[in-house]
Amino acid sequence: MALNKALLATEIENAFKASQLDPGPASQTTLANGLAQAIYNYLIQATVSTTVTGTAVGGVNASIPPPAGPTPGPITVPATVTGSGTGTLS
Repeated sequence: MALNKALLATEIENAFKASQLDPGPASQTTLANGLAQAIYNYLIQATVSTTVTGTAVGGVNASIPPPAGPTPGPITVPATVTGSGTGTLS
C-alpha cells in the first residue's frame, strides 16, 4: 500500500490539538505520544517488494520440460534462481 501523506498530516495536527487541550505539564508528553503514534501509523502502511537472485548449490535438472518430457537429464551446476516477496514494515 502506498504511504498516505495526507493522513499523516491530519494525525500530526490532531496530536498538536490534543496537546493544546492539556494545560498541565503533561502536554509535552501528550504531544510526543501523538506524534510518535502518527509516525508509526504512517510507516506501517508501507509495502516492501523485493526480488532476490542467487545461486542454488545443488544445481538444476536439465531435463526436457513437458509436454515432451519430463525426461531425466544431467544436473547443471550452478543454477541461477530468483524469488520475489512482498512484506510490510512492523
